[in-house]
Amino acid sequence: MANGFKETSPGASLVAIHDSARPLVTAEECATCFRDAMIVGAAVLGVPVKPTIKEVAEDGFVVKTLERSTLWEVQTPQVIEPALLREGLDMVARDGLAVTDDVSIIEAMGKPVKITKGLYTNIKVTTPDDMSIAERFLGELTASDQATIAA
Repeated sequence: MANGFKETSPGASLVAIHDSARPLVTAEECATCFRDAMIVGAAVLGVPVKPTIKEVAEDGFVVKTLERSTLWEVQTPQVIEPALLREGLDMVARDGLAVTDDVSIIEAMGKPVKITKGLYTNIKVTTPDDMSIAERFLGELTASDQATIAA
């Protein structure tokens, strides 16, 4: 991602990082995420988690059940102001921070990141099972919905 960011136009007001393994993101989801990033500086698409999530110790025993209402599964795009991302990438390089996604950089800086509610259909397609699910989602969409995804 950092190499691609170096090629960004100096006049860009936002940078969007998107995982190509998420081909079902809609134009509406992207537009909403961009609007949120314009207001806050950084936004990420996501959905509330549905299953119960447990924190588990190294010995395999449950420590506690996490409060589901506060947990979100993060998707892409992740949209960030270029100056903010540049500052964050410099901090990551300088301090040797390990981050799991791009907005984690902004979080590590103590800056706000808005979570933009997306759709559960914006799945990450990495296995044959995922592909079957994606094909089913596509089959259920109307022609106008499919055109929006292709845009």
